[in-house]
Amino acid sequence: MVRTRGLLDSPSKQLMQDLIRDLEQLKRVKEYERRSFYENLDRIDREREEVHNAAINAAAAKRDQLRREAEELLQQHLKAVEEERRRKEEAERKRRAEEEQKRREKLERERAEKERREREEAAKKEAERIAREAEKKRQAEEAERLRKAKEEEQRNRQERERLEQEKKKQVEAQLKARKEQEEKAAEQKKQQVEQTFLGETRRTPQEIAEHQRYLALHKHFKQFRKYMSLNNTWGDMRRTIKKCVGQLLTDDKAANRTPTNEIVTTLKKASTLQEPSVDIRQFIAFPPPHIASEEGRVPALLIYLLNIFSKAIIAQLAAEAGITPKCAGPLGVLAAQVFSMDAFVYKGCPMIDILLAKYHFVCPVLWGFYGSESTEMGKTALGWLRDEPGGPFVSRQVHEERMIGLGAGFAAISLRDFSRTSRQNPLPNTHFWKALSNIVNVPPEEVQDTHLTVLGAMLKFSAPRVVGFWGDLGLLALRNAIVTFPGSLPKKSRARRPTISIVPFNDLREISIFNHDCSSYSFEGIYSDDHHPPVESGREVQETKPNREQFGIQDKGYKKEPKQQW
Repeated sequence: MVRTRGLLDSPSKQLMQDLIRDLEQLKRVKEYERRSFYENLDRIDREREEVHNAAINAAAAKRDQLRREAEELLQQHLKAVEEERRRKEEAERKRRAEEEQKRREKLERERAEKERREREEAAKKEAERIAREAEKKRQAEEAERLRKAKEEEQRNRQERERLEQEKKKQVEAQLKARKEQEEKAAEQKKQQVEQTFLGETRRTPQEIAEHQRYLALHKHFKQFRKYMSLNNTWGDMRRTIKKCVGQLLTDDKAANRTPTNEIVTTLKKASTLQEPSVDIRQFIAFPPPHIASEEGRVPALLIYLLNIFSKAIIAQLAAEAGITPKCAGPLGVLAAQVFSMDAFVYKGCPMIDILLAKYHFVCPVLWGFYGSESTEMGKTALGWLRDEPGGPFVSRQVHEERMIGLGAGFAAISLRDFSRTSRQNPLPNTHFWKALSNIVNVPPEEVQDTHLTVLGAMLKFSAPRVVGFWGDLGLLALRNAIVTFPGSLPKKSRARRPTISIVPFNDLREISIFNHDCSSYSFEGIYSDDHHPPVESGREVQETKPNREQFGIQDKGYKKEPKQQW
């Protein structure tokens, strides 16, 4: 204790006490600062709390005000809706009341109208009853009077009839004889007119029967198409054939192989479907004896598709080759190729009659059947198309385009060279010669523009083949068809008639037959049956060339057209 007090009494004692006092003051300052800091924070928190509470209270008051306004607006809307509903209900009630009133008034009017009609009907029936009774009485009196008058008249009539009977019999006999004479004369005149316009007077009975047989076959094919119930596969095959026929090109033989192969493949596929089947004899105009003697069944689908193929060939010739005759070449090659294939030849008989039947119908001038273009009967005989069955005929331009295509197509089919193939020619060149003969041997006064149109189309691109098949006699035929035949027509009609021309080739420039007078030669016989290959049942037996020296013509040499390669 004494020591401690001594230490405190030391010089540092005062310093220690100062330090202690300063430390205590510093603690009180820090305590004061801390308390002041927290008091300041508490004050700020209270102020902010008051501001926040004031804002919350203001928002709550605003919300309460909006809610009250919304409730008032809702009440007003509900009141308006209720008033509108009441108004509509009142209007609906009034409308129903008015409708009910109108219905009642209508029923009342109908009831009154019905009662009025019933009264009128009853009065009418009563008046009719009275009138019938009066009429019966009058009729009875009239009948009695008529009976007496009739008896008197009958006695007088019998007397007159007895006197007039013999005279009447004589008059009737005279009238009957005169009527029979008039009917006979009219029938003879009608037959004469029909024969004159149809050109049948120039044809033999055998040729007429052959033409009628092909027309009947064409009609039979129309009926046959109706009986073929096609499924989707058969419809696709039909569309494939029509599409491929339309895809043939004029000068591109390589490109034509694709549609040709597709058509052949489709037809061969049809030939494998043995059922349903049909008798082949009904689709051949003149079946050979070995076919006509027994029934031969072939796939009906094959016949149907060959008919579709022939129809497509005819349509394409009439449409495209009529404008560009050169397009007939590929179509002719295709038709000859298809109908010459062994798969489509039945026991050595090609089915070309399917195509010929259509040709007989659309272009009869090729077989010598024609008529006057100034009459409907004549146009029908010429194969002039109508816009629709029983409708007006197509224009002359459309008809001439069709005939150009068909004439060029017939030449393209019938002038094919089969000398380098083992296949049978389905349409030998004798058919071309015969068609040429049928046209150029028409009397000049009966020649129609259709004859010249078809003739020009047949010869335009066929001259090299005509010369290649028949030599100098073919040249004579060309000169007669191009020079002599048109020159023999009446002069007054030459200006409006179609012209006949051919594409020039070396033979015509080198051989002088086209440059000098041939009047000393007789051209009447060069189209006769003695100067073209013989035929048997419509099929060629052997192709032979006429004697070149028959007309005293020296052969200066000519180039044959290259053989057609299949």
